[in-house]
Amino acid sequence: MFIPVSQKPSDSLRPANSGISANDWSVLADFWYPVAIARDVTDKPAKARLLDVDLVLFRGPEGTVGATIDECPHRQIRLSSGQVIDGQVVCPFHGLRFDTGGRCRLVPTVGAGKKLPAGYRVRAFPTRERYGLIWTCLGDPAKHDVPDFPDLAGVPDAQIGIGPPLVWPVSAPRQIENFFDLAHLPLVHRRTLGGDPDGFVKPGHVEQRPDAVLLTTDYIETPEGGTPRPCKFIYRIVLPFAIDFTVHGEGEHVMHAFNIPCPISAHESRVFQLIKIAAAESLEASLEIQRNMVSFFDVINQEDLDVLKELVLPDLPLDQHHEIHLPVDNICGAYRMRLRELGLGRD
Repeated sequence: MFIPVSQKPSDSLRPANSGISANDWSVLADFWYPVAIARDVTDKPAKARLLDVDLVLFRGPEGTVGATIDECPHRQIRLSSGQVIDGQVVCPFHGLRFDTGGRCRLVPTVGAGKKLPAGYRVRAFPTRERYGLIWTCLGDPAKHDVPDFPDLAGVPDAQIGIGPPLVWPVSAPRQIENFFDLAHLPLVHRRTLGGDPDGFVKPGHVEQRPDAVLLTTDYIETPEGGTPRPCKFIYRIVLPFAIDFTVHGEGEHVMHAFNIPCPISAHESRVFQLIKIAAAESLEASLEIQRNMVSFFDVINQEDLDVLKELVLPDLPLDQHHEIHLPVDNICGAYRMRLRELGLGRD
């Protein structure tokens, strides 16, 4: 009922009840993550959650996006339950207004034009709008940059298909490993991607890059009842949690997809998936292609979720001795090694 007199306010941004260890939280906080689709952040406050921290997103007066803690420092009401007026988020309880930098600009009961103490502010975070998404960083934004996706550089929004982000009941690294797992393709996705569930799956070629791990492999897609299609899959796994996925089919057919899980908490992630659409004859034709591709990925995602809901060990082992490994899991070993090098998984 009461906070003890002896308990002083904490300066730590990481919630005390977070399921992410203090070490892992501090490492992950320095990276940039997508927290919303840009078009969804309009003239109303939008909720987001990153590393167990609740955020509110809103558009400033010039269209820039603000990201602050979703809590008014006056009486702890969620700012996301309020409104946006003149590019400032307004607490619904006492009307305090905060700009995109987190500074309180108005307290109605104090009076307009009155100088407010510097302590009248809410913690704010930098944002960047890129690839049709809003990105933010809870730690040191200078340590890393927003993941670089060369195939999306300069691509107009009409050629980027973005489906509604789906919340997966697994950690971000588990979701990433599921995406590049080759051995499950012919079994879990036999109706959509196909393949021989009893056949040999050749390990792909793994290559280390400064900011990523690259996996290249040949695969024959055989959708149920369809004709086999030889393909080349290229997974560029950008650390810590992003995949730039390219499929080279017959002829000049190329598909580019991007899978980026935002770590909501230790065992939950909000997954943003983008698809680069080839230029079409009209905007409507482009939108139709987007809708078809997004629907196709929805089916594939559900096939994965039907299996992953049975996951027994939610945390990703960074010590290889917790699991057995198949030859085709060589990419998992390379990816987990890079996670360890980042400093993750330490006591």
